Amino acid sequence: MSSGHTSWLLQIPGLSHDPHNIEINASIVTVAFIGVTSVLAHLALKGKEEAHLVPSQKPTYVTVVDAIIDGLYNMIEGTLGKDAEKHVPFIAALFLYVFFNNLLGLLPYSTSSTASVNTTFALGILSFLYYNLMGIKSHGLVGYLKHFLMGLGPAGILIAVLEMVSHAIRPVSLGIRLFVNMFVDHAVASKFSALVAWVLPVPLLLFGIFVCTIQAFVFATISAVYVQMATEHDHAADHGDDHGHAHAH
Repeated sequence: MSSGHTSWLLQIPGLSHDPHNIEINASIVTVAFIGVTSVLAHLALKGKEEAHLVPSQKPTYVTVVDAIIDGLYNMIEGTLGKDAEKHVPFIAALFLYVFFNNLLGLLPYSTSSTASVNTTFALGILSFLYYNLMGIKSHGLVGYLKHFLMGLGPAGILIAVLEMVSHAIRPVSLGIRLFVNMFVDHAVASKFSALVAWVLPVPLLLFGIFVCTIQAFVFATISAVYVQMATEHDHAADHGDDHGHAHAH
């Protein structure tokens, strides 16, 4: 849990040994872990898809990975509905990165890059860019900009400006929320583990895992909500257009 010079993250061959770059090392280790896990799951399933249609009653590598992916899909589908499938890769990747990076910070002499404001702001900006691009893709550039008018036409210009300001600070709010929670969690866990290392290590670890999971869930869910808000269509307007076309015919 320490980010000092004794951290094993600074001893990995090929990575930086500069303590100032420890968060970069943590990110590389996290991405590498997710990549290796994905490749192993793919190899385990390759050519055996039918055998795994009915999950094994015993916990295996494949069933654990399947349970995680299925849980993520259900979470995203609960927010995005029928459009969930196209956004699962991005939002699930956000969750997995934040989750495993958070867990990395619970290991002895380790750290989490999500306890660095640089990483959390980068994640917030990434989420911001994604949902805006999806909004433009769904509505077209002009249609997406009209989305900010709330259907009020020129009268909604002031509201549109306020909405744009609100959107502009979303990466900051996302980043600060994750940074503060993970920084405090790892700091508290580190101090307490040093004080009661032989008394309460397991409860503290379980609490840390719980916090790591919740923060990853919150970050992914909020990102999914932003995507849903950016891509949703005004059904009333669509109905009105259809109604108008019917009268024209």
